[in-house]
Formats: sequence, C-alpha cells, structure tokens
Amino acid sequence: MKYTVVGLGEFGTSTALGLAKRGAEVIAVDIDMERVDAVKDQVSLAICMDGSHSKLLQTHGIGDVDVLIAGISGNFEAQVLLVVHARQHGIPRIVARATSPDHIKVLKAVGAHDVFNPEEEAARWIVQRLLIRDMTNYFELADGFSIVEIAVPAAIVGKTIQELDLRRKYRINLIATKTVETAEDGSTVIKSFNAVPSPDQKLKAGEIMAFSGSVLDIANFMAQTE
Repeated sequence: MKYTVVGLGEFGTSTALGLAKRGAEVIAVDIDMERVDAVKDQVSLAICMDGSHSKLLQTHGIGDVDVLIAGISGNFEAQVLLVVHARQHGIPRIVARATSPDHIKVLKAVGAHDVFNPEEEAARWIVQRLLIRDMTNYFELADGFSIVEIAVPAAIVGKTIQELDLRRKYRINLIATKTVETAEDGSTVIKSFNAVPSPDQKLKAGEIMAFSGSVLDIANFMAQTE
C-alpha cells in the first residue's frame, strides 16, 4: 500500500511515521521545511509544498497512491481544497482530519471517504481508561458497548472461565485470550492467540483477555476482581 500524508502537525507526523514503521510506502508533505526535515529520513519521500495547491497531486507521484491522509491543521480552507483536488484526481481512499462536527460534514460533502476528530477519539480512549483499569486496547461497537482488551487481574489467575461465570454474573463475554511480547524495535508481537476459549481454560498471569459487552459492566467486573 502507498500513502500520502499532507500536513505534518502532531497528527500527520504520527500517522506518517506509524505507517512507515509498519512497512508502508509513505510520501509526507508539508509547507513547513522544518517539519519535512524532521521526517525525511523515516519515510519514503518528504516534500515541502503547499498542500492545497492543485498541482500538488501531479508532482512526485503524490496522487498515485492508494490512500491520501488530509491532515492540514489551522487552515480549514486548505484542508477542504486538498480533499476536493484528491477526489478529482481519483485517489481511491481519502481520509481527513476534522476539528468540529461542522468540519466533518463539510469534508464528507466535498468527497472525503473517512473523516474523524483525533481529539474526540482521544477523549473516548481516556473515558474508557478511566472506567476500566488495566485496559490495553478497545474497539467501540456502539455507544456504551465495546470490545475491550484487559490484562488478567491477579485475583483471577488460575481460575477457569467456567468458574468466573462471566455471562450470568457480569453480563459480559470473554471472546479471546492472547499473550504478547515486545520486539527489539519496540513493537508488540503476539505469541499466542485463542479465539475460542474453552470453559475449562485457566487464565494465566501476563495473559490478555478480550471482552465484549457494556463498558460499565466490564468496569464492574474489573472493580470486583481488585
């Protein structure tokens, strides 16, 4: 997959470097030369250029990518123009950063396929972390309901899934377990994964459980296993 990231603020830089670290081909673009210099050794190509200019996508193969991430901050007009030009150029997927509900509506209206607010996403993550201790990851299914990954609490190490009786006592489901380790480059590697835990499976220290259910019910379960 080939990506173009336009706008190297905190969001754009993190996105570009995150994709590059995972082996993606990334073209990073910003109007500020200092920001371009900061990432040039870590991405496939870094270019100093006005992201809202119509000629941008005709230069250096910037428009010949699978995904364009519009991450321009502080200049909403430039962000809109970038999305318009990317759509006219036929880029298959356009992902845009927004800072308000109105911005989301506008960016979708002019052609962005996916629009999200990083600050709102961060707030949701913080709320989940405040409600559920030891959470390592989550995926929101609907308002108030998530799939949540949690490290096995010490109080239930050695107990079987059947003994915990999660569905009846707490109205939650254990859908998977896994163990992970940290690689030399700092990335997380899955050592083992069990997508269908059996009732007699004993939970181990250092293992991670994936639950589905109400966030409050999962939080209640964790509170009772302290």
